[in-house]
Formats: sequence, C-alpha cells, structure tokens
Amino acid sequence: MPDVDLGVASDWDEGDTHGRISLRPSPKFSDAGKQDVVISSPLGIELSVNTNHSTSQEGDRIVFTTYQGTEKKVIAILDSGGDLYIAGRVIQEQGDLSY
Repeated sequence: MPDVDLGVASDWDEGDTHGRISLRPSPKFSDAGKQDVVISSPLGIELSVNTNHSTSQEGDRIVFTTYQGTEKKVIAILDSGGDLYIAGRVIQEQGDLSY
C-alpha cells in the first residue's frame, strides 16, 4: 500500500509538511513481516496501530509517539483491553487547557 498523502498539515517550512497514513514494519513483530498502520504529521504526535492480525486481538494496540529532538519517544499505549499506559506523570490542572 502506498502512503496516503493527507496534504499540507503544517506551515513548517523544513522537511515534509504533509500528514500521511502509511504501512511501516512492526517493531513488535519485525521477524514475522507484520506491518503497522501509521498516522503521522510533520510536527506532532504519531499514532501507530498494531496490525498483528491476531484472531483474539490480544496484541492489538495503539502506540502514541512523538519526537524529542531527534529521538523518538513512546508517550502512551492504548491496548485492546482499554488499558492506557502513559509515560511520565498525569498532572491535573485547573487552568485553561484549550487548544
């Protein structure tokens, strides 16, 4: 499957400015040739949907990643049981969280 180009996703003038949906080799199942569906943007979060084709869906999960400098970091994992694993701390703020 070729990348699906979602068009310009940022006004950033360096590198790729387009959002994309693509297939990428799965880091979890790399020896089995499985692939993950990846939804990415040039300056934001990346969602990787694990597509291990399990009939029981035990291994299916969504991995949220972002970059800190040039290093890719996992910031959260949502598994098929509904469990959410978050790297770091959960901070409860009373301030304005509008986007």
